[in-house]
Amino acid sequence: MGGISLAQAMITAMITPALLVMAAGSFISVALVRLARAVDRVRALGESGPQPPDPDELMRHRARALLSVRAVAMFVFAAALFVVAGVSLAFDGALGQRLFWLPVGLTLLGMGLIVAGTVAMLVEILMATDQIKIEIDAMLKRSGTRRR
Repeated sequence: MGGISLAQAMITAMITPALLVMAAGSFISVALVRLARAVDRVRALGESGPQPPDPDELMRHRARALLSVRAVAMFVFAAALFVVAGVSLAFDGALGQRLFWLPVGLTLLGMGLIVAGTVAMLVEILMATDQIKIEIDAMLKRSGTRRR
């Protein structure tokens, strides 16, 4: 009565990939919000009036959007790997744990993609911060207000 059954051990093992899928989903959500912000900003620049938008600003927003898209792709692929890792745990158990390397490898690859996507999002956030500073400085310059 003190030990757990093979089925309980398998279900316990399969919970980890499920939690990783949920984490990847959260990252996907954040990356999509960041992408939407960049897209909204570019659209607002395009509708801002007769003067064409600053090409440098557009290129910065383009780079931000591309980083967000790459991060989303990495997070989605990571989530898919975690699902496959969960399924591979069942196959591994059915085959007498001969494929133990498969779920471990898939999970490690997925976690690597989460780290890479997070780095991409960090770079995008730093770019957005720089963009905000540039825009504030430009507004202060136009208004004649001195920077502090």
